Amino acid sequence: MFDLSVLPKKAQDELKDFYEFLVERYGFKNEEESDLELRKKRIQAFFDKYNLDLSNFKFNRDEIYNR
Repeated sequence: MFDLSVLPKKAQDELKDFYEFLVERYGFKNEEESDLELRKKRIQAFFDKYNLDLSNFKFNRDEIYNR
């Protein structure tokens, strides 16, 4: 662990701001779901609403460019 008390107050504040930036950019908060998980749930809810079964759905990206 780092002993931040040896640093001046301004340096401590800068490190705190940088840490918050890193958490916002790369981390997930425990009480909140990640954007990816939230999107997955919304998509699943949509398909559940319309009773669409996509268990056998396959998608090949290369095929969409074939004409």
